[in-house]
Amino acid sequence: MRFGPFERRFGAVPVGLQGVETILQDVVHLCHAVLDQPIQALELPIGVGLYPVEPLNTTFADIVLPASGWGEDDLTRCNSERRLRLYAKFSDAPGEAMPDWGAIAAFARKMGFQGYDWKDSNEVFEEAGRFSRGGVLEYYALVADAKRRGARAHEALRGYGTTGIQTPIRVNDGKLIGTKRLHDPANRWEEIEDVSADRRFLYAFDTPSGKALLLRTGWSFPGWSDFYEAVKPRKDKNEIWVTNGRVNETWQSSFDDKRKDVLNARWPYPAIIMHPDDARPRGIESGDFVKVVNDAVYVQTGAPVGVEAKDLTFTELMKNGHIRPGRGEFTSVAIVSDEIRPGVAKAHFNNSLAKANAVCHAVPDPITGNYRYKLGRGTLIKVGESPYKKDLTQMSLKPRNII
Repeated sequence: MRFGPFERRFGAVPVGLQGVETILQDVVHLCHAVLDQPIQALELPIGVGLYPVEPLNTTFADIVLPASGWGEDDLTRCNSERRLRLYAKFSDAPGEAMPDWGAIAAFARKMGFQGYDWKDSNEVFEEAGRFSRGGVLEYYALVADAKRRGARAHEALRGYGTTGIQTPIRVNDGKLIGTKRLHDPANRWEEIEDVSADRRFLYAFDTPSGKALLLRTGWSFPGWSDFYEAVKPRKDKNEIWVTNGRVNETWQSSFDDKRKDVLNARWPYPAIIMHPDDARPRGIESGDFVKVVNDAVYVQTGAPVGVEAKDLTFTELMKNGHIRPGRGEFTSVAIVSDEIRPGVAKAHFNNSLAKANAVCHAVPDPITGNYRYKLGRGTLIKVGESPYKKDLTQMSLKPRNII
């Protein structure tokens, strides 16, 4: 088993599939013996992972299955440009670890469902191809072409090497053709061949004319201007803009890096970067703990209801009770550097030790509906020196604007 001596804690038990069968049988027998009735429904959180992650597969999961990782089974994926590629297996998975599709199939068969008899990941890929039809990730033409030639779809995809082929995949003049870009008039062919389908998004936008709809909206639009006036830094509070973002050495919010000692040593605590002109009058130096406080964080509650355009502006939403003010704060280690402009500080993205989004407003843009989680403000207060200020073996406080 991949987990090795994984502690049994909080009721989370790492097991193989045979162990799962035993547990399920025990639960069913218990219901018969204690309740004197068959079990009707069972809520049993099951985690699948490569290693323990607090709290997902330790606190929340009742059963944890060891998963196989990248390189331990043939798999396919599309990147952001819809480029479909085969990532070939180069190592066996340890112990009872298996890919997710294998665990799902085993559970489904045990529960009496039909159609989960896949022998390998290629069969999963081929079956999923039928359900890709009609979307931007369609690759069914590749599967159909491979079957006609007596080949496996994975092997057909392997022939495209590391370049892969861009979806949707269609057939033209008897050949598989990838799609370099969507909404391109050049994608509109006179005849549709084989299993290809005519999808309007291939050669036009979803508008009556088929052309892109570009809206020009002035800054004076109340949906933006009044929100800006409400959330901009307040001079009487000595506030500055506080945004947040990722750190190059850390994946996402570091949830996956907590088990990696070297990365943890690089960033044992989240930092906040500020300009010397903002740090100096506040008595802040690199390595100091800095508390960031916003006593007016605006949060939109529920879906706003309105008829007139002005009903969706910040002012009207506040007046009609759709927005409530709150308070947010977090503490980070200061890095004083002129790599950032005066009046703006940038905190590490959504780290569990310092949740920088706490000072950002949860009010969506009235046109796009997107939340503005990078737009925050706060008062910066020095609360003492961190252990990293003088101990340079733990955390580098050097500026990052080195070219």
